[in-house]
Amino acid sequence: MIASGSSDNLIRIWSIDDPTNSLATLSPPTGHSSRIWDLSPSKSGKLLASAAGDGAVRIWDLKSLEERRTEKKEFQPPPCLLSLKAHEGDAYTVKFHPSQTHVVSGGYDKNLCIWDVRTGHLVKTFVGHQSSISTAIFNPHGNLIISGGKDSTIRFWDLTSGLCIRTLASHLGEVTSVDMDQSGSLLLSSSKDNSNRLWDLKVARPIKRFKGHQNTSKNFIKSSFGPTQSLVVGGSEDGYVYIWDIDSTNVLQKLGGHQGVVYSAVWNQNQSLLASCSHDSTIKTWWYDTSKP
Repeated sequence: MIASGSSDNLIRIWSIDDPTNSLATLSPPTGHSSRIWDLSPSKSGKLLASAAGDGAVRIWDLKSLEERRTEKKEFQPPPCLLSLKAHEGDAYTVKFHPSQTHVVSGGYDKNLCIWDVRTGHLVKTFVGHQSSISTAIFNPHGNLIISGGKDSTIRFWDLTSGLCIRTLASHLGEVTSVDMDQSGSLLLSSSKDNSNRLWDLKVARPIKRFKGHQNTSKNFIKSSFGPTQSLVVGGSEDGYVYIWDIDSTNVLQKLGGHQGVVYSAVWNQNQSLLASCSHDSTIKTWWYDTSKP
């Protein structure tokens, strides 16, 4: 399944096997009342977290949806298990902890918040960004939060103490996304300075820079690690999905097909699937054609 959120305030769940119809639409009264900025599935795929312009973070139960899909029963909208008034202003980002018991959220109010999804309690607030927070993730070990914001910095937060233990400030524009490799030693960041950068966290400096795409305006253009983490995939304002070689930093391929800004491209290792989303209101999935160079 693929989950998508949009400026129409709706979250839709799609079947990869039948992309013409959505399996479910999450909408008011249990849904958000403003545009959806971010979605994050739990590791098991049974829960989905959403962050939106209404400042809320919601947790959705996808388990029943998967069971109905497997048993070919009539679909019912997944229930909202938890609704949190997480931020003053927009909630821009949300991500599940590897343990699946907590989420981190960030937003316009410059705060990072840890929430217990079992109780709905606010566990801790992290303060330090000088402007709104665009993106936040956990490291693979689950002991650090990495966040990026409009202040052009990337910050590392210790989960136990709540302190900012490192700040990276090489970008010249808003940081729109961060992603970490499976070892936790490499960080990939995207910024409105028109670059995606690869960081060696052992020495806390950028070692590679991926260019050619466009990321300069008000859009949140994101990038992430691709297959076997030997590639970088990402969106662009010129309407293409970009694929870079991580060693040479060369653009290996530009995937055309979208008719507007491509906000993000994400590789799913389990399904060997690349999915992209665009301002043209479409989601596209891509497969590797061996007959083409």
